[in-house]
Amino acid sequence: MKYSASLIGASVLFGAVSCKDKEKTVETGGAEESVVEKVAETVKEAISPKAKSSLSDEERAAKLGFAKFLPKDTEMVMSVYNSEKVAEQLKALKLYGLLESELGMGDMLPVPDGPLIEEDLLEDEDAVAPDAEQAEDPLDGDLDGDLEEEMMEEPSPWLLLGQEVTIALGATAGEQTGRLLTLNRRMAYFQARALGKAAQSYAKTGKMDEFAEELENELSEGLIKNLLEDSESGIELFDKTEMPPLYIAFRAKEEELEQALQLVNGGMGIFGMAGEMVAPVDFETGGAQFAGFKLLGSEIAKTMDAEREDMEEMLSPEVIDGILKSISKKNLVVVTGTVGDYVVMMIGGSEESLKIAADVKDSLVATDNLKFADPFADKQLVSLIHGEKELWDELIKEAGGLGTYALGLRDGISGGGGMGVTRDLEAMLEIVADREKELLTLGVSSDLGLVAYAEDGLKIESYGGYDKGAVEWAAKTKLAHLGDSDDNMLFLNIPSNAAYDEKMGDYLEAIVETMYAATVKFSELEIDAPELAELKQYMKLFDGEFRTDVVGLYSALNGMSDGLGHEMAVVMDLKGSMPAIPGIPQELVDEGKVPRITMIAPVIDRSKIKDGWKEMDLRATALLAKVSEMTGEKIPMQKPISSEKDGMTTWFFAMPFFQDDFLPSVTVSDEWFAMSTSKTQSLDLMSKAAAGGETGGGIEFYVNFSAITDYADAMLKVVDKNSAVVFTEDYELESFNREKVQMKKVIDACREFDSMSWTVKKENGQMHGSVHFKTK
Repeated sequence: MKYSASLIGASVLFGAVSCKDKEKTVETGGAEESVVEKVAETVKEAISPKAKSSLSDEERAAKLGFAKFLPKDTEMVMSVYNSEKVAEQLKALKLYGLLESELGMGDMLPVPDGPLIEEDLLEDEDAVAPDAEQAEDPLDGDLDGDLEEEMMEEPSPWLLLGQEVTIALGATAGEQTGRLLTLNRRMAYFQARALGKAAQSYAKTGKMDEFAEELENELSEGLIKNLLEDSESGIELFDKTEMPPLYIAFRAKEEELEQALQLVNGGMGIFGMAGEMVAPVDFETGGAQFAGFKLLGSEIAKTMDAEREDMEEMLSPEVIDGILKSISKKNLVVVTGTVGDYVVMMIGGSEESLKIAADVKDSLVATDNLKFADPFADKQLVSLIHGEKELWDELIKEAGGLGTYALGLRDGISGGGGMGVTRDLEAMLEIVADREKELLTLGVSSDLGLVAYAEDGLKIESYGGYDKGAVEWAAKTKLAHLGDSDDNMLFLNIPSNAAYDEKMGDYLEAIVETMYAATVKFSELEIDAPELAELKQYMKLFDGEFRTDVVGLYSALNGMSDGLGHEMAVVMDLKGSMPAIPGIPQELVDEGKVPRITMIAPVIDRSKIKDGWKEMDLRATALLAKVSEMTGEKIPMQKPISSEKDGMTTWFFAMPFFQDDFLPSVTVSDEWFAMSTSKTQSLDLMSKAAAGGETGGGIEFYVNFSAITDYADAMLKVVDKNSAVVFTEDYELESFNREKVQMKKVIDACREFDSMSWTVKKENGQMHGSVHFKTK
């Protein structure tokens, strides 16, 4: 029986939202009660993060589990705690119970060596009772009772996963991750180069089968050959690559430790199939004994050398020699053992690289790397993650992006072919890569620390990590107070970095221009291909009729954007009036509510917004006129209507069912700009912005689940009250009456969820993120 890791992960993360420790009381009398209270208060103060923000090595070791056995040079650790407890708390949720009972998501019981069956079936004697012939088991009575019982019992998944699971990477993890990403980046480059070469083949003949053949050849054997012979991803890189120390630890109860070890060792049987390529290995580290297997590179190299003739059909003798020499020096060690109350599997390139700390002072907890978790020592931890800066640096440096594909395409088409002169297109592809590189230079990284714990739901605190440079952390946000209203269903406030916005705009512009240039290049090919003929027709039409106005429209949007500041807020509530759209009963229009959403930003130059709007109107009018001429149907450009209030001008188009509270519109003043589905909301928010309030900083995001459930409940009542006019057909009304009972249950179950908030700020030069999935 295998258990889904994703299911366990979901249980941990989503189950924790209801984690609340019940208060425990001790019945004592008189003086004894007073002493108990004093002792409890003393203990509380001792472990309170406010009272003690820095723990001793021993205190940290007692809280953070297997980290006390990891060596100091560990570069990444991820622990998940209390999974079984969290799962039980998940089951206490009303929503879980509803899903379990109403939607058929009941507990599944494992059947040894067979399918899963529903628990309900076991309660039905007729469903599982064997007939007379089936009841006769030829093995009945031949098995020892204990053995038979053991064969029938399926171990609980919580045996390994219930208390703590830790995965860690030791020294050289960042360096080796970088090498792996280099290989991946070069693979992306060669794939893009293959596409460029295949495009050149198609440009010669216009035959898609030749395009497909060229691409397939380059992506199969050609890709391996290119990677191995490449100066960046070839033998030299392979020679430096090795498995960094990997630790996987499962905490088990003392009486279940041996059984847990047997479960982990069950996966080691695969090495028995490797024959002479593996050798048994055992050694001691940190006072613990480990045993397992070593996959011998020398033996693998011998096996590969026996098939050298086949390899030489694709690779040169020099490359093959280099591969075999490199492989012969590499081993893979996989061992298991017990350390304290943990079952541990260790994987690495050598026995020497796999180390267990014999003393807390020699372990990871004795460093400052896990100090970020100290203030949460009295919490019910759900997860802890630490990753060193080097991991982030290598990830950003070597991962690559669209620029890698751009350079591959550049080199793929530069070899000549049916596309003719490609120097301009090659230069544009290189510009894409350069602008991506410039954008990435704004990013910085630091050590990452993250701790998740149960308190009024689930809280997650993160420190450091990767900052791509998109946020102006030092700026005081002027719109933060717009999120104060309890009526908000959603609120988002971000102060963007002007330098990042500019470089991102340049990057996107380069991508669009390059895509257009490539399309033009193909439309100019003198080959006979049906799909190309259609492309030529569209490009001729676009260049002749639309290009000038589309470019003008894009420029106008950029001009308007230049008139806005680098802060933005999005506010969404559920108080909007229902529009009088044909087909919606008047009763719903009178009593119903719809969501309203507004994006608001500061104005730094109103004249640019005005000029941009005029240009947009001019270009949009021209485009519609051309579309009208092409289709033979007159599509006049609607003229916007404006209204003024307290220095705020709202622009909108007239429609029969529009009204102030349901009016897609743009409102602008000398200080603020808003795009909204509701004129009423945008005016209210702009007035509140102008009045000012408490400033903020960094990213603020909030979702009000209570408002959502209240809205759903209110709307269900409105529909139920007016169901006779909403559902005109009898079968529709009957269906609604059946389903509303279930809908009420879902709404009631969802009332356990209060809100979700996420803030990210920069404190003492380091990012600090806080997430709270709050429950009631």
